[in-house]
Amino acid sequence: MNHALRRFFILFTVFCITFLGVFTVRKLQNSNTLLNLLKGKPPVEDNGQFTLLDKAPLDLSDMQVMAAINTESARLVKAVVPSVVSIDTAGIRHERVRDVWGRTWLQPRNIQGQGSGVIVTREGHILTNHHVIQGTPHIRLTMHDGTVHSAKVIGSDPAVDIALLKIEAEGPFSPLKIGDSNTAEVGHTVFAIGSPFGLGESVTDGKISAKKRTFSDSHVDLLQTSAAINPGNSGGPLVNITGEIIGINSRIYSTDKKNPGFQGISFAIPSNAALKTMKDILSRGRPIRGFLGMAFEELDPHTRAKSGYQGAGGIRIIGLVTDSPATRAGIKKNDIILSYESVNIKSIRHLIKLIQQSEVNSSVEIQIWRDNSKHKITATIGEAGNFNQRILRDEEKKATLRLDPEAALKTIGLTVRKLNPSEISENYQGVIIERISTNSNLRGKVIVGDNITTINGSAINNISEFNTRLAASVTAQQITELEIRRGSQAIRVVISGLKP
Repeated sequence: MNHALRRFFILFTVFCITFLGVFTVRKLQNSNTLLNLLKGKPPVEDNGQFTLLDKAPLDLSDMQVMAAINTESARLVKAVVPSVVSIDTAGIRHERVRDVWGRTWLQPRNIQGQGSGVIVTREGHILTNHHVIQGTPHIRLTMHDGTVHSAKVIGSDPAVDIALLKIEAEGPFSPLKIGDSNTAEVGHTVFAIGSPFGLGESVTDGKISAKKRTFSDSHVDLLQTSAAINPGNSGGPLVNITGEIIGINSRIYSTDKKNPGFQGISFAIPSNAALKTMKDILSRGRPIRGFLGMAFEELDPHTRAKSGYQGAGGIRIIGLVTDSPATRAGIKKNDIILSYESVNIKSIRHLIKLIQQSEVNSSVEIQIWRDNSKHKITATIGEAGNFNQRILRDEEKKATLRLDPEAALKTIGLTVRKLNPSEISENYQGVIIERISTNSNLRGKVIVGDNITTINGSAINNISEFNTRLAASVTAQQITELEIRRGSQAIRVVISGLKP
């Protein structure tokens, strides 16, 4: 066999093997099994017919509990969703711009925001977060039925992150009942309603994961839930299984600060705190803080040994404001506070929160350690704002005691400045920290650029008021509390034990 003929047979053999392989594959695709192909059975043709199951794997009678849960969840959502609104905000922020020649000017920039809210009165009052409406004068509400209304801000409390709005339209409206957040227990089922990412009404469910979560910029302890919360949910209600509001959705825990999203942990402001803020704003036009007039320090081993108290927790009183609710109740310097209204005291911050959240003029029971034994004292809560104003008036009347603002500022090592036009346009109030001395005990607590808005609950309008109120607080040797705005955060800084 010559070479040309051999090449022909080789190519022919390759072609036959390839053809047979393709034929076999196609047969397999059109046959049920290889066995059918080997048996020579014809392939099953697809004639377009199909058969669907007409019965579920399980009958509803076998799943009565889950069926009832589904039905009741749908009823709950249908009942509460009409009271939830979507909030769109708009405003103008002036940013300082510098050109290549070093010239600067303020350039306006449109800013927009989005959040949620819940109607809580038939007159159209809405609870939402302070950070949702902060610095944005134009507020538009989209109701459940699609209608759009404007709203005005009645008042807000940055420290609690609650704002109260009023719909600018005739009612009546469909509110939700504000429940008692103290009845919420870990493990209870909850539903979060809002408008995440501006997509419209959305409902998620989860459990109360923990209670009394503490954050440095919040005056209240928060509820932690597993209900999915995303940007845009802020200000919407957290409801229990009867549709009562037990929280106002507030914040997300996220490791991605630039693009925060739900990671299984979210937080809500307890409804009791939100209701108190709302009532204060409606009755007094501002948030009200409880006040007793004490300065504290944490217990150290030396103090424990000297006082004879070796128990857990507790804080020592190192100073009292003259004629304050604490002094009138009989509390003395060096007393150790063990509990407040049967709640064991863990830290200074813990006690201050409890005092500030107490109703003004209410009676509270305080357990103290004095002379190697426990004692119970009943005190009547005062109002921080009224007491601070009285201190100012009393101090100004004393000819023998002149308040020295410079000395007061020197004591804490702060220099402040007035607001610039850009800050005013962004609805800033108060003064701005310009410099912090190297020996200031506030280093690490405040930073340059912080906006101080109030001292001891009283609003600051200019540098003169800041100096006067600070000096009055220092001279009275009472707790000095600064409320600070830092970006979108509201921060509280407490200074105790200052002396002029």
